[in-house]
Amino acid sequence: MLELSKLPLKTNLTITDNKVTPKLDLIIPCCNPPEGWVGQMTADFRELQALMPGTDIRLILVNDGSVRNMHSVMLQELTNRIPGIRIIDHPVNRGKGYACRLGVAVSDAPYLVCTDYDFPFGVEAVKRAFDKLLDGVDVVAGSRGHQYVALLPPTRKMITRVNRLMNRYLLQLPVADAQAGLKAFNTRGRMEFLSTRIDGFLYDSEFVKRAGRNKTLSIQSIPISCRPDIRFSDFRSTVLLREFVNFMGLLVK
Repeated sequence: MLELSKLPLKTNLTITDNKVTPKLDLIIPCCNPPEGWVGQMTADFRELQALMPGTDIRLILVNDGSVRNMHSVMLQELTNRIPGIRIIDHPVNRGKGYACRLGVAVSDAPYLVCTDYDFPFGVEAVKRAFDKLLDGVDVVAGSRGHQYVALLPPTRKMITRVNRLMNRYLLQLPVADAQAGLKAFNTRGRMEFLSTRIDGFLYDSEFVKRAGRNKTLSIQSIPISCRPDIRFSDFRSTVLLREFVNFMGLLVK
């Protein structure tokens, strides 16, 4: 369990040439990425930097127990290509929720964005989420809409539709699409994020539920679209069973 009392709570800003530069930590969980992921991540990160020249962006990569395509040579290559990157090499796979919390826990930036290693919604979505935070929103959630569902393989499509219905009518979440892999929050939203306990994919729903119950937090969603080359993975039956148990836990809380 993460010890909240030991986590950094500073809201650092970089000051250069008498200008205040906002700091953003980009949290990227990663497990068994495909071949060529280092080059793609580097290109995406540089594109994001070019899109946000007035922002001090640091990438925090969390290796969640990968067994392939994550050896030391690749990590060194990534370090050489992206100055200032922080890599957390967790030896055991614990799940996306745990990996994201680990990355958020070591962050000391006032603004954070969590997304996937392949930037599935493009770098523009990251900027739009960040802009919302600068406008004073505490928690920003990406919403994939019907376009995303249409792209899914049949099994994933059914799971997604059922999940959205359950989130809306059973959990009564304040956003329509809690499971989109893009979340942004400031230091106020950060404490709710670190209070989540689900290690798997439903950490998103848990975070949105907790944030929605905190009436002092403002929450907004932004429309996001998938990149044309996005890859969809299949869920194993054991994963589905685990997430169903997690959902039931959310329902009774």
